[in-house]
Amino acid sequence: MAGHAMELTHQAHLAMWVGAGFRMPLMIGISGYLLNPVRTRHDPAERIFGRYANRILLPWMVALLIYILVSGWTVSWTLPIELLLRPPFHLWYIPVLFFLILVTRLVPFSPLQLLAVGTPISLAIMYCFGLGHGAIGDSLLSPDNRFLRFPVYFFFGMLVAERGLPSRYLGVVLLTGALGMIWWSTLQGSDNDLAFVPARLLMCLGLIALLPRLSALRLSFAPLNALGRDSLFFYLWHPLVMAVLMMAGADTLPMFVLSLVLLAVASKSTARHALVQRFVGSRAAMRSASAPIGPDTVPARAA
Repeated sequence: MAGHAMELTHQAHLAMWVGAGFRMPLMIGISGYLLNPVRTRHDPAERIFGRYANRILLPWMVALLIYILVSGWTVSWTLPIELLLRPPFHLWYIPVLFFLILVTRLVPFSPLQLLAVGTPISLAIMYCFGLGHGAIGDSLLSPDNRFLRFPVYFFFGMLVAERGLPSRYLGVVLLTGALGMIWWSTLQGSDNDLAFVPARLLMCLGLIALLPRLSALRLSFAPLNALGRDSLFFYLWHPLVMAVLMMAGADTLPMFVLSLVLLAVASKSTARHALVQRFVGSRAAMRSASAPIGPDTVPARAA
């Protein structure tokens, strides 16, 4: 949300550049880290679809419809295909996540084997199409490049969950992540396209590799825990709230803070009504005070 607030107000300082470099690869990596591949592969299809349809897919489709209506998109027979293969705005994340979960279910490879297959595909997309967003081709069936650009992070997260991070490698991982972040920081405003990919990979893979250590800390902070449990609602609706506040003249920090407050109030209000809650993606009352900090089923608890 902080990154989107800075983007909407056209901030261009170093913090935004570094944050934009790792935030989505890291969230994809967290999703892979928290995915249970055994359960994903062995649960009946109807159970998996039922698990995700009401909790994620339904509110995602409602949000997609709202954003399209607000943006004034032209309705045509090709629109459903375009929305599925090239989702607009921030709504690309759910289809990409489900694509990667589907690959994990259908391809009976270990995390290491999936990473071995996914890495060259991701690298090819990064070098051929860059790190920006866009379609792979010009046809109706050309998918968003993020479907094939992010598998390296997702499957690396799965591998880290399987293998952990032995203490003897901690120093190497910290050094790798730090060097990647420093390298990435120096590339702000640069036109050295060849350097963007390795710098971002070192930074992001180093951060993903630290997930076992971070999860072992058992950090707990009530406001962040609440945000993590209700991350789907915040994820779906924060750009709309921010856009309204920006039109009202709010600057970056007030926009960010007011968005958090307004979304928290809206989440609590909608959570009282089961039907509304299903459609907008808000979460029911807290079940545990020790829920992990971070996104819910969307980017984190994928299974």
